[in-house]
Amino acid sequence: MATHQPAQPAGDPIQAFFREALLIGGEATRLYLVRHAQSEGNTGEDLTTGDPDLTSVGREQARRIGERFRTQRVDVIYSSPLRRTQETAMCIGDATGLDVLPKADLREIELGSEDNNFRLLAADEQAKVAARVIAEGTWDAFPGSEGSAAARARVGGVIAEIAAAHPGERVVVVCHSAFIQTFISVVLGLPRDFVFYPFNASINSVRASDGRYVIWRLNDVAHLDGLPPGFGGIS
Repeated sequence: MATHQPAQPAGDPIQAFFREALLIGGEATRLYLVRHAQSEGNTGEDLTTGDPDLTSVGREQARRIGERFRTQRVDVIYSSPLRRTQETAMCIGDATGLDVLPKADLREIELGSEDNNFRLLAADEQAKVAARVIAEGTWDAFPGSEGSAAARARVGGVIAEIAAAHPGERVVVVCHSAFIQTFISVVLGLPRDFVFYPFNASINSVRASDGRYVIWRLNDVAHLDGLPPGFGGIS
């Protein structure tokens, strides 16, 4: 006597598994982590205030990233409270008609106070720090830093909070290089805190659902196409 076999789901079950594993479609939150456009801190023009403005190149990058998001659905924009992120986020807000919501925990990773600043160390001490940074690849290697564990807890916590508040929505988060690096390392489960370099005004796309994250793209700078290297293009 033949035994009853359960009905198979319509379509290819392997494809269905991948869709779930990689958060394709469905109600996943789409997170667009945007690094701020070029600032005076990136060019060495302002290394003292800790809160530099955008350069003229940065303002053009910010304008372009705003135009990039104009053609896409965006539900909410969050930003670090610092000027370089606020200026970048405002261009996206102007293009999409959305207000920018500042969030303190989106600030950059703290790599040391002025008293512990790398630039103030003697040359031999700088060499020791550099060797440790290369060998370990963690924020702990920087004297007086926020530290790897604290940074990961803050970064992971604020992104989880944002994702949980916006299920199924498209969320732009304008933040900082080391913040994005830390989050990607957390998602990948890597011990090193930085494994790639996010370009200024780049889009780094991650999908989130029920505490799970899937990386969709890193360093998307298609909106900067045509800019020469000295003006924000990629050399």
